[in-house]
Amino acid sequence: MSETNCHNANQTCWSCPAVEFKGHVDFRACGQAAFRKAAQGQLVVECKRRPEIGYFDPTSITFEHCTEWKKTDNGYLLDGMRVLILGMDGYLGWPLALKLAKLGCKVYGIDNMLRRKLVDDRGAQSVIPIETMEDRVKAANEHLDVEIDFREMDLMDRDSLFAYIKEVQPESIVQFAEIPSAPYSMADVDKACDTIQNNVVGTLGLLFGVRDHAPDASIIKLGTMGEYGSPLTGRPLFEGLFPGDAVLQYKGEEWSLGGELTPRDPVSFYHVSKVQGTFSVYEACKYWWLRSYDVMQGVIYGNQSDELAAHPSLSTRLDIDEWWGTVVNRFVAQAVIGMPLTIYGSGNQLRGYITLKDAMQCITRLIAAPPEPGQYDVVNQVTDVMSVKQIAQTVAKIGAEFGLDTEVQRIENPRVEAEEHPYEVIHDKLKDNFGFASESTFEDEVRGMFQALMQPEAVARINAQESKLFPTTKWSGEVGELKVLETWKPDVPAKEAA
Repeated sequence: MSETNCHNANQTCWSCPAVEFKGHVDFRACGQAAFRKAAQGQLVVECKRRPEIGYFDPTSITFEHCTEWKKTDNGYLLDGMRVLILGMDGYLGWPLALKLAKLGCKVYGIDNMLRRKLVDDRGAQSVIPIETMEDRVKAANEHLDVEIDFREMDLMDRDSLFAYIKEVQPESIVQFAEIPSAPYSMADVDKACDTIQNNVVGTLGLLFGVRDHAPDASIIKLGTMGEYGSPLTGRPLFEGLFPGDAVLQYKGEEWSLGGELTPRDPVSFYHVSKVQGTFSVYEACKYWWLRSYDVMQGVIYGNQSDELAAHPSLSTRLDIDEWWGTVVNRFVAQAVIGMPLTIYGSGNQLRGYITLKDAMQCITRLIAAPPEPGQYDVVNQVTDVMSVKQIAQTVAKIGAEFGLDTEVQRIENPRVEAEEHPYEVIHDKLKDNFGFASESTFEDEVRGMFQALMQPEAVARINAQESKLFPTTKWSGEVGELKVLETWKPDVPAKEAA
């Protein structure tokens, strides 16, 4: 990798979580830029990893020139960086653990195994068999030659969580330990309250634990593009904060919006919980000089990464039911068993999407480039913007390559949402600031999923939960079956049909 491709080569000790700031300046009420300017020549730091070099100017050493930062394909990475993943057993947590461990990080993680329980309670299951966490950790050691420290623990058990944070002293913390389902949160009062309690209170408690026991750790908090909604005005979905040149004009007056949080319009109680998490993290960075990236992720799909491919026992889960399966994963499963692909309403709803492999690269690059103390920043993590109808048509087209004759079924929309809307997503930071370049395409990822889900065991697992693939949860709270509005076969080029 050339030096110019290392997105964090010129970052300095201002951002390094191994640095301890020395001084008595109360900078909590200051803006980051103003503080840095005022502190030049007045503030010194000490490296917790290299105490022998004594006190020094935090701007004097870059990652490129520090012996503790090692060059990788994802930029410079702190050697043996201690990363704590909350929700390690999940769809995203496990492949991230494998990727970071393979890159040389010391990986720690917790999970209360709630996702497994909730999917089982639904009468569903991962269509790709997954091992227990004990066996997963053993398999990672056997097939990837890495060590992972996992403990079964509930994020809400703050005494245990705080003790673990104090023990590990993580340099980066990834918050994946949230209930991740909009339909689940809308199903009934208990599920809505459980989602809010776990996601909102869990994240808030975590922030206090970081403040008291690992204040230098960078926090990667997983948000969602659904926090923004889909504004009918066509207003661009900026990356969490208004850019510096954004202004508000009203009654002949003009005000700057630069740096303020952009409006949120959550589309379910799950998304409400994510918005509250955003505000909690934003305020914690302001109050306590914590540091965080808030990742507004698009819909993640697929099941491929280099580490997952090393052995079947390393597989991550892949859910397909109405509550726990994202739309692309569900469509592929429906196509495999000859079930019509169910699109809601017009199918013209636009959303941002990203493959699992690309999402893991994004998170890793953020971990490698920590924010400065007190800095809260947001990235929109998407590579493609597509309508649900476009996805269905593409899945049907690729299914034809595998000899499948797929129908698309338009049904009543169980959600309360605009079905026709503009969707202008700004997603420049990952590419421009963090060196991200996509490693997978939509069509290639879908082909890989067809290959995996057409294996006999996967087909049997899909058939066993066929009744869970058709939506039943209505945002309105009404009870009753959703009507099928129309069914059609997408155009598939003759040469691709079986």
